[in-house]
Amino acid sequence: MNEGRIKIKDIEGDAKQITNLCKDLGFDISTYLNQKPVKKTISKTWLAIIIPCFFILSCVVWIGLLNPVLTKISILALFLLLGTTIFIIQHNYENWIISTIAGITGLCLILISLNIYTPEELAKKLERKALDEVKSSEN
Repeated sequence: MNEGRIKIKDIEGDAKQITNLCKDLGFDISTYLNQKPVKKTISKTWLAIIIPCFFILSCVVWIGLLNPVLTKISILALFLLLGTTIFIIQHNYENWIISTIAGITGLCLILISLNIYTPEELAKKLERKALDEVKSSEN
C-alpha cells in the first residue's frame, strides 16, 4: 500500500481526498461504517424553562385563579408541556425508564391540579401499586 494513503472499507485515498469527500460531498463516514451517527441534543436550558412553567401552571390550575375558558387552555398547555418534557428527555438520554418516571410524575401533578386526587390519595394509591408490584415479584 502507498504511504500516506488511507483505506476505509472500499474507499481509498490520501487524507486530503477523504476530507474533501466528507466535507464537500456531505459523505457521513459514521453511517458508512454502520455506526450510529452522532445526533445533536436539545439544550438542557429548555428543560430548565419548561419544568418550572409546568409546575407553576399546575399550581395556577389547582388554586383556580383563572376563568373556566382559560383553565381549559391551561390544562391543554399542561399536557403540551408534559409531552415536550418527555420528548426532550427521551431524545437526549434515550432512556425509557427516566422518560416514564417523568411522564408519571407529570401526570400525577396534573391529576392533583385537576382535583381528581388529593396528594394524600395519590400517595396511598402509588404506595399500594408499589407494594402490589413487590409482592408479585416475590412470587
